[in-house]
Amino acid sequence: MRIPEAVYPKLASCACIVALLALSAPVWAAGDPGRGEVVYEKNCLGCHGKTGSGLGVGGATPNFADRARMTSKTDADLFETVTHGRPGTGMPAWGKVLSETDRWNVVAYIRTLARP
Repeated sequence: MRIPEAVYPKLASCACIVALLALSAPVWAAGDPGRGEVVYEKNCLGCHGKTGSGLGVGGATPNFADRARMTSKTDADLFETVTHGRPGTGMPAWGKVLSETDRWNVVAYIRTLARP
């Protein structure tokens, strides 16, 4: 099947739009769990524990290994908590300590803790 020449400009426009959307997608969208693990072990492990069970030396914290709990949270929810902390709890704000990339990488790593 041959595409009529009159359609070429429209296809080119669509291809440009798709390319621009792909290029403008946030780098953090997937995060890097491998790099996030390094950040987690340095900054989060003390309170959240090695497995994310929430039983670190800081006492009981959210259980990142609980799949039901973790599926109820969006990446944006987790990023928000990492960035701004949880006032009134022991969860500090990491927004001025960790780069945005590191915070998204930690979110990606935390997601791996709930996998079977």
